[in-house]
Amino acid sequence: MSAESAITPQSPAKKPRIAVWDNARFLIMTLVVIGHAISTIRTDTSLGFALYAYIYLFHMPAMILLSGLFSRAEATPKAIRSSLQLIVVWLGWEGIWAAIHFFVNGRAPGPNWLVSPAWTLWFLVTLATMRILLPYVAQLRRPLLTSIIIALAAGILPAVGTPFSASRTLCFLPFFVAGWLIRERGWLDDDWFARPSRRSRALAWAGLAALALAFALTPQLREFWRIDRWLTWRDDYAWLFAHAPLGDWAPQQWFWVTLSGVAVSAVLLALAAALTLALLLVTPRGRSAVTEWGTRTLYVYLLHGPVIWVLRETGTVAAVGRLGTAGVLAIACFGIALAILLSMAWVPRIFRPLIEPRIDWLLRRDQPGPPQARGETDDAVSRR
Repeated sequence: MSAESAITPQSPAKKPRIAVWDNARFLIMTLVVIGHAISTIRTDTSLGFALYAYIYLFHMPAMILLSGLFSRAEATPKAIRSSLQLIVVWLGWEGIWAAIHFFVNGRAPGPNWLVSPAWTLWFLVTLATMRILLPYVAQLRRPLLTSIIIALAAGILPAVGTPFSASRTLCFLPFFVAGWLIRERGWLDDDWFARPSRRSRALAWAGLAALALAFALTPQLREFWRIDRWLTWRDDYAWLFAHAPLGDWAPQQWFWVTLSGVAVSAVLLALAAALTLALLLVTPRGRSAVTEWGTRTLYVYLLHGPVIWVLRETGTVAAVGRLGTAGVLAIACFGIALAILLSMAWVPRIFRPLIEPRIDWLLRRDQPGPPQARGETDDAVSRR
């Protein structure tokens, strides 16, 4: 920044990005890519199933918590613009996926087009919905507790389901609200988080490793419990117990189905919260290449889908998956490499119109202009 701009009142200096948030965003986004890469072969090996279940237990709750951390509970022009841009991006990518399916498979959009978001696009719908809801949730006396109750109640009603990502929006709402409260109330401002001690980091690593080992060392996990179906957070409790019972535990009566479903979901949400905190504690605080990559996670999120889809459709993922454990590890390594590749600086220069389109034509002329700094329209702007 020049000396002139530093002293010009009309051009105040922007607060620096906090490295830990960008570092965490890239780490979480890498988990997203790996999870999607192995999803179609997850039941072929015990390692694949364990890795998928472990990733899905907390990767999206963590991403949504970071999104809430940098969301405002006021309907400011900037917040409105950000939500509108998410909706425009979602609609544009729904069109892209519809075109892909039409020209490759000859399949026209079905009756649920737009109603049920295509594959990864549910996150954009959920995030936009949460941002719209936040000013209302913030007015509640106990916003976090209320959001938890809503999340646990979502599985009671089969009608909630996938339309407009309603089930996932309600189930993940506590993490978004928690993220907002973290910023509002300064829950992570103290040194225990800003500069975690070696003991805290060791305990966090131990927690992350312990659950990973528990999954990896349970070769019959898939036969005992299809936990992966619970971790998609889109089905009601009755369907889940019918198609993914815990061993012989499959209640039939509505009361016991509801009570049991709430109990299982509460445990899963608590584990997701604990693992998210552990991940944030072990995330490096210093700046590195990862910090730069973490500013472009929306590009990674949207662009990795077509790449993995092509590899699925051509049979590449299935062929590598048939190698067993070695194949799962190879695909996981590919996911890491793909996340890094799509985080390079050249990616926004080529794909910005698809990821960060200008929406000035939607807004009144007295609305503030589009953000100019890199990554401003991503799902979480890492500034304080």
